[in-house]
Amino acid sequence: QVAYNSQNASSLTLHTGRSYPVSVAIPTRTTSPGTVAVLMKADGSETVVKTSVIQNGSLVLDVPDGACIKVLDNGKTFADTNQHWARDAIAFTSARDLFSGTSTTAFTPDGPMGRDMLMTVLARFDGVDTSGGSTWSEKGMAWAVANGISDGSDPTGRISREQLVTMLYRYAGSPTSDSKALSFGDAQSVSGYARESMCWAVEKGMLRGYGNGLLAPKGNATRAEVAAVLKRFIELFSQTA
Repeated sequence: QVAYNSQNASSLTLHTGRSYPVSVAIPTRTTSPGTVAVLMKADGSETVVKTSVIQNGSLVLDVPDGACIKVLDNGKTFADTNQHWARDAIAFTSARDLFSGTSTTAFTPDGPMGRDMLMTVLARFDGVDTSGGSTWSEKGMAWAVANGISDGSDPTGRISREQLVTMLYRYAGSPTSDSKALSFGDAQSVSGYARESMCWAVEKGMLRGYGNGLLAPKGNATRAEVAAVLKRFIELFSQTA
């Protein structure tokens, strides 16, 4: 049963008998987009397993032998997302502590997303502690540059849709796309550096066009759009990891 706070959650120790992490599926009741696994460490601290996802009524995650976990609804409540099209994606990403609201009560789903913010989000997804820098984004940006995710330029600029999927593509190891075609009216406007990553993102269902048949590769990605693409990316990542 999903608990709504750590104090009331039952812990579960998973014995796999393997020397390497194993994918396990834990049948779970009353799940939501905010349902996550929380790993309990030997020192008593707890860490949200960011790659834990719901599949067919079970919480699926990779665990080492002897891992002790809890199952929580870690979703956040925002007054401006209740009726928003990206509500579930926002609950999913905020529950995994990837990025939070613009205040304690608002997410500002249609607001802009900066390049530095996405670098920090991906660093957090990779397990980096991004706190404690001279600026809130310093450690995330340093990680992104060191790992070839971004060159670090224009950190406060708004991130475009093609820049968004290119960073995810690089994080995924620059996989080859089976399809080299983009069937959108503005496909020719995709930048050369982003062509492969855009084909990959569209092929995998992470990036979708608008109702007018356009992909808008150079359009600025909103916070809601980033949340939606991240949710699809994490679900794909969890299946292929």
